[in-house]
Order: sequence, then structure tokens, then C-alpha cells
Amino acid sequence: MSAPDVLRWGVAACALGAATALVVQAYGTRSFGLRPPQAAPSASAWRGLAYAFGAGMSPTAKESTRSHPFVYALGVSYHLGIFTALATLLWVVIAGPARVAPVAVVRAIIVMLTAAGTVGGVALLARRARTPLLRTISVPDDYVANALTTAFIALAALHLLVARLESAFLVVAMLLLAYAPLGKIRHCLFFFISRGHLGRHYGRRGTFPLRH
Repeated sequence: MSAPDVLRWGVAACALGAATALVVQAYGTRSFGLRPPQAAPSASAWRGLAYAFGAGMSPTAKESTRSHPFVYALGVSYHLGIFTALATLLWVVIAGPARVAPVAVVRAIIVMLTAAGTVGGVALLARRARTPLLRTISVPDDYVANALTTAFIALAALHLLVARLESAFLVVAMLLLAYAPLGKIRHCLFFFISRGHLGRHYGRRGTFPLRH
């Protein structure tokens, strides 16, 4: 087995381990239980759920994003870069060394999205380090998670331009997957769980959807 094959199997093992650890953690949160609602529902929980993952995600629905549209744009580019890098990693691991190189248009889109994501990650990290209030409330996990994720996005683009960087891309992917269940990257799962709970709860009470 060649070194790249070992790295691809390593990524698969780390992905399986991260998924297992996250599912165990999510299941563990159920041990606290949910207090059953006492009042009769005044509206639809499903409407609240649809709002939480729909219009409630728009910049106009959140005061913080309305006040900081540039930071919101950086966050969007950062997360688009993450999703693109993950799709690229999946392609590299599954297709293996016999994979066909993407056509020029697809390759250009991947590089553009991951480059924008890298810029977003670096800008958000610099903002955290340079803003006194953010620096005060930050913990090492904030910096480690951002640095690992940004390096992962950057290498997803660079390895398409410089083939010998594929090993570095796979190694950083393994580090990221191994770290994911340990810190704030866990929000990749808990965001959806908490957002779903929020939507159902306030939908049932008739608070969601909000009127803007």
C-alpha cells in the first residue's frame, strides 16, 4: 500500500471516529431529558422549524448580522469554503489515485470558493486577535479550530494547483477530523440540533415565524 493510500484510509478512519464521537455526544445530551410543555400549543411547531432553517437564517432576521454585514459576508464565504473543501476531500478519498481531474470550469469554481473561504477564515481569525473584546472572551479552542479549518480550506485549493500538496491536504484533514469532537467544531452537528429545538419550541408558542 502506497503512502497516499495510507493517508486516504487514515482520513476515512478519522471521519468514522469523529462521526461516532459526535453521535455519542449528541445522544448524551438526551440524558438531561426534555420538560414536557404544559400549555396547549398556540401555533405550529413545524412552521417554527421551517422558519428556523429558512427565513430565520437571513441577515434581516438577526440583529447581529444587520449590524455587521461585512462580518456576516466573511462567515458565509468561510462556510462555503468549508463545504467545498469537504466535497473535495470526499472526492479525493473515494476516487483515489485513478480519479479523473476535474474539468477547467469545475476546478476554477473549487479554487475560487476555497480561496474566498481562506480569506474569510484568515480575516475572522485576525479580527478575533485584534479586537480587544473578542480577544478577552476567546479561548485557545477559538484559535485552534479556526487555524485548522482555514489550513484545510487553503490546502483543498492548493493541492489542485500543486499535486504534491495532496499529502499535506490529507494530513490536515485527519487533524481536523480528530479535533472536531473536542472543541467548537462540534457545532457542525449541535447547530442543527439546537436550531431544530429552538424552531419547534417557539413555533409551538407562536413566536416563530417572526414578523420583520
